Amino acid sequence: MKNEPLFKYVAAAGLAALVLAFAGSAHALDSGEVTRSGTYTTSRGASGTTSSVTTRSDGVVTRQGSWTNASGGKGTWQSQSTWDKETKTATITGSATRPNGATVSWQATATRTAPGLISEKGTITRANGKQSTFTGTRTRLAPGSWDKEETITTAGGATIHRSVTSTVAEGKGTRTVKTTLPDGTIVTKSETFTEDGPAAPSRAPAS
Repeated sequence: MKNEPLFKYVAAAGLAALVLAFAGSAHALDSGEVTRSGTYTTSRGASGTTSSVTTRSDGVVTRQGSWTNASGGKGTWQSQSTWDKETKTATITGSATRPNGATVSWQATATRTAPGLISEKGTITRANGKQSTFTGTRTRLAPGSWDKEETITTAGGATIHRSVTSTVAEGKGTRTVKTTLPDGTIVTKSETFTEDGPAAPSRAPAS
């Protein structure tokens, strides 16, 4: 499917640092390191493992991670978010390298418009140079639980919609991604993981 490579990238990398820096201004200034490891499965029969390390210091969040699919192929990604306390806005940059060596990069801005509500927009540049744009809204449902609705518009004008629900409690988490492709096909991804690091009950899970 023409748009499947983009979906695979988004599902794997997850634009993961879009809100960790500014889930709340207090936590945005926390310092510490969080490690995560988990497994995932998709409705198309794919599966694999994931791991990441998140470092936060003075409003800057740096994340590095990788995923390994069932056939042993490994992809990597990295991102950095910088939070501006005065404007309640974060700038985000990142990139991901798929198991086949192709690299995708992204940049974005995100704004905390109200307590527990974050809006975001940005661009994704694929290995062939084509750009997609995305917009999204993330809503805090409860401490450690967030819902994200995101729309990706490809260079050709096609639309992909993603709905992501993430929950983290007592060092354990789940993440469910529902992606609707331009032809109406729905693909789901389910992830379970464990986290180790400073407790921050109200921070946004990585997704």
